[in-house]
Amino acid sequence: MSNSPDWLADIQLITFDVFGTLLDQAAALDKVGIRTRQEIADFEESVREQTDRESWVRFSEILKTAITKVKPAERAAMVGVFADDFGRCAPYADSARALYGMREVVKVGLVGNCDAQHQVDVVTALRVVPDVSITSQELRAYKPTDRAWDAIVRMGVMRSAITRNHWLHVSHSTRSDLVPARTKGLKTCQVRRPGSDDRANVDLSVGSLDELVALLVKAKQGPLLLEIENRHPDANQRERLATWLLESMLPAVRQVAGCRSAALIQNDDGTLIEQYVFGGKVEHDAYTEAFAAEHRANLRDEFGRSIERTTRLSRVRGRI
Repeated sequence: MSNSPDWLADIQLITFDVFGTLLDQAAALDKVGIRTRQEIADFEESVREQTDRESWVRFSEILKTAITKVKPAERAAMVGVFADDFGRCAPYADSARALYGMREVVKVGLVGNCDAQHQVDVVTALRVVPDVSITSQELRAYKPTDRAWDAIVRMGVMRSAITRNHWLHVSHSTRSDLVPARTKGLKTCQVRRPGSDDRANVDLSVGSLDELVALLVKAKQGPLLLEIENRHPDANQRERLATWLLESMLPAVRQVAGCRSAALIQNDDGTLIEQYVFGGKVEHDAYTEAFAAEHRANLRDEFGRSIERTTRLSRVRGRI
């Protein structure tokens, strides 16, 4: 495993190309008899020719055209079912595991050259709901065109509330993803899949998504669990304190960049414990600098100094 680059600590959004990166496209093509290296190359060339056009058509139609061109004798019904169910391609062994792990420390997104239904099927297969989802059907354009990538960057920033300098895009494809993403100011990571270009000019290259997770966790030194224990001496006021924390404090901290989750635990003795998970040290430090003092002040303003407040910070192990 390569050394973890320092800039990974600042990443707050990681998006993924879908087909060929998270899902095994080559294995899926085998179902319609596209097996040899030349057949796969011819299929991919047909897809490229169609997606490079300014006019937009559904990706399922592009798939049907490409398959029919390579395998003209294939039954139309089989081609249609394959194209409609393309989002059900089998994921690579590391895909779901890595996405689940990354969600503990960053927001994750899917950026697919596909129809919306394909992306729904992808999410079902991976069993990880993304923070950001963008499809070519929504864009009415396909990667790697400028029209598509300009819209991807605009939508990604808007939907994640994260700027492009904190955004890493992951793909196996140099042409459709890595080159244009880097041109648009995103950090890029190539995951080496069968047929990947080893000469890609990227910020990071990994042999698997498991390797990327390990590098990310090492760089971010997270996830970090912040626990704030609140003890109110007046039993009659504890319910009001719980309500206030749930309605005011937890939502406020949840809006701090890098806070991945917020929960309130109530023990049998009436102790109330705020639990916040931050992606890493950078995110927790940002909370400390921007909001921790206000957090304490808001509690004092609402309940005076009668509450006994204890803070603990620990690194969560075993969640990734």
